[in-house]
This record gives sequence, structure tokens and C-alpha cells, in this order.
Amino acid sequence: MNDKLHISVSSGWVYDPMIIVTSQDPLERPMHALYYTLLTLIIAMTLPFWVWRYFTTPKYQGTVRQRLGWLSQAEKSLWANTNPIAPRIWLHAVSVGEIMAARAMAARLLAIFPDHQLFVSTVTKTGQQVARQHLTMATATFYLPIDLPICLNPVIDAICPRFVVIMETELWPGVFRSLAKRNIPIFVVNGRISPRSFQRYHQIRAITRRFLSDGHLYLMQSTHDAQRLIAIGAPPERVKVAGNIKYDQALRPPDPARMKMLEARLPQPDQPVWIAASTHPGEEEVLLDLFQQLFANLSTPRLILVPRHPERTASIMALLTQRGLSFQCFSQTHGEWTAPILLVDEIGWLAGLYRWAHFVFIGGTLVPHGGQNMLEAAAWGVPVLFGPHTFNFPDIATQMIQAGAAARIQSPQELHDLAIKLLTDPQHHQRMSDAARTVIPANIGALDRTLDAIRHAMGS
Repeated sequence: MNDKLHISVSSGWVYDPMIIVTSQDPLERPMHALYYTLLTLIIAMTLPFWVWRYFTTPKYQGTVRQRLGWLSQAEKSLWANTNPIAPRIWLHAVSVGEIMAARAMAARLLAIFPDHQLFVSTVTKTGQQVARQHLTMATATFYLPIDLPICLNPVIDAICPRFVVIMETELWPGVFRSLAKRNIPIFVVNGRISPRSFQRYHQIRAITRRFLSDGHLYLMQSTHDAQRLIAIGAPPERVKVAGNIKYDQALRPPDPARMKMLEARLPQPDQPVWIAASTHPGEEEVLLDLFQQLFANLSTPRLILVPRHPERTASIMALLTQRGLSFQCFSQTHGEWTAPILLVDEIGWLAGLYRWAHFVFIGGTLVPHGGQNMLEAAAWGVPVLFGPHTFNFPDIATQMIQAGAAARIQSPQELHDLAIKLLTDPQHHQRMSDAARTVIPANIGALDRTLDAIRHAMGS
């Protein structure tokens, strides 16, 4: 292995543009062959389940062709003929949260590399929809193929990227190996390794060490993330702490045109509003209990309920109907909101809706999902509440609690008491609101550090 690339958690690095990341480990090829064999067997054994899921679950429909690496003639023509001599950047972001975090990065990458084209891949259907809405500078968006060479190679060859940027820690051995064999640099940015993921990877670190050696540079959110990645086998000299670019993204104001559309569809209500944001199964029942208690005690608060996955809208509508609660779907708003509850059944509006919130509860934290992004609410100065499960955002949650911008609840009663206090104690609400506005400016800079790292590594 060429040792001219020096990266560490605490120091800078020197990049040799002639470096070729090619493993000399004699077990590398057998390990990948074993991985591909096992993945193929798993797909074959579970194929009836996936066929059933395809026909019963809308989010899988219309995605299979690209996941198999089959490009249509129109896609081949577009990809081949749109400025065919321009170098290309491939940006991968698994879903909505990663796409939203990547918006500023995408624009800045094209500013740094102005002659390049941007190709964007996602895993989820909602991520694909948000990418098409917010990453309009991309030449094309597509679904990441299955992690097998037969699926990956046609897509990689069609894009022929100069380098690849992977948001957070999407560790796909097949993707890494296929790119490394073509000497295409791989940059993992805004990387994180949760304690739960670390435990799983650490058990197979003999395997993870081999495919992590294919990455050029790992820019992690925190020292803990960097240490975990090194512990599961990443070359220490290629790991650096850059910080969390979600702080930088949260400071960006929403698109003015989109905010104008939102205001036309949903004028600001004249009553206090709280938002249940990015909720998951098992949480809506608790939050609707809270809404009914607040409505009974105060008569005024309204609720904006935003499920993490819009395809769950029908089941949530049934739950609301079963409880006898009056609600209105966001897709049916045409300049007015009359019902006590607004059910958001479209994606891409949550960041703008925060401007009307008196406080917000962040979903994915009452159940062990790990939580969703809470910085967009803080950017509007909105007090934040969340449950015990925040392992997707441990540092952000801790910083917000320490600043006084957020509170962690351990029981429905505690959630009720804090909600009542925020609605009835203006001074307490103002203190949390002021604190929320200080958290983000105190932690920005990760985007600049990340882009500087990529620019230096690519010799620009």
C-alpha cells in the first residue's frame, strides 16, 4: 500500500495524486467473492418476499430496474450525450435526511469543480423524490444498484465518475471494490458510526478492514465516530474529524420560492402550533394522547403531524378517525387550515413548517430508531423535545440539552408537563427559543473543512 497519504484524527494530510488504492492483502479477493456469494444466496432465498413487497408496498414500485443496474435507452443516451467530455462527480445519499444535508455540499462542489457534472444516487424512494426537488443542479438522479458487480458495473461505467462522495457512512463492499478497481477516489463525508453499528461491524472487523482500505478519505462527524471507524479497520491515516455539516445546512434559509408556495397553501394560524416531526410507528398514539390532553386543558393548541414516511398516511388517517379527531391533509390545503390537526402527507415541507411551531417533538426517539434531525427546528428558534433514543444524533442532542435549547423526556407524563410549561410560561419558552438560536452558529464550519479536504485530495 502506498503510504504517501497521511490523514489522522488530529492532524492534516498530504495527498499524492498518483496514489492507487489497491489492496495487496491475499485474502481480499476471496473475502469479496464470499460476500458476493452470500449476498446472491440471500437475495435468491428471500426473492418471494421481495416480490410480495413489490406488489404490496408502493415505495418499492418503479425502482427495481435501476436497482438491478438496467439503464433504459433514454438514460443511456442522456448520460452519454449530456456534455460527454465533462468530468463527473457521483454523490450518494441514502434517504431524505442525507439529501437535505447534501444540498449546500452539492452546490459548493460544482462551484469548486465548475466543469463537472453531478450524478446523484439514493436508496429510498422518498430520498429520490427529495433529490429531484432540491438537487436540481444534478444531471441525473438514480437508485443505487444492488451491491453486486453485475448490477454495479453497468452504472459505474455509464457515469465514469472522476470521484465519488458518499454521505454519512454507507459502507457497501461491492461499491467500494468496484470503484477502487477503476482507481476512482471514494470520499465518505459527514461520517458517523452509531454504537449499535459499531458493535456489529466490530464482530466482523477482519472483513470490514479489507473493504475500508478501498476508501480514500473518511471525514467523520466526531472524534468518537473516527475512533470507531479506525477500530473496525479503516486505515488511521485516512480518517479525519471534520464535524457535522448538518449544522451548516441548518443555517441555510429555505428556498424563498418554496416558502412563498407554502405560505399560499397554509397561512400562519392565529393559535399556538406544535409539530410532531418525522414520527415512526408506535409514536403517533402517544403524541395523539398528548394532543387530546392539551386540547382538553387549553382548548387552543393545534398539531401538525408529519410522519417520517408519507406512505403511512392511510394508517394514520385510520388512527385519527378511530379516535374521532378532526384533521385535514396537507395535500388538501388551498389557502386555509380549519381542522385542529394537520396531517402532512407530502414530503419536503417540514423545514418550512417549523417557522409556525411553538415547540416541536422529534420523532424516532420514543421508539429505538435513533431520532431524526433536530437542527432545522433549532434554526427557527423552536424549543425541541425528544425521547430517550437519540443515538443517531448523540452529540447534537447533548449540545442542545446543555445549551438549554432542548429537553429529553422519559415518560408520557413528563412530555405532557413540559408541553404545558412551554404553552403557558412565556419566559421559559423564550429562554429555550433564544438558546436554540445559539446552538448552530457555535458549531458551523464542517462544510468548509469537508470541501477543503476533497479539493486538496483531488489536487484542485
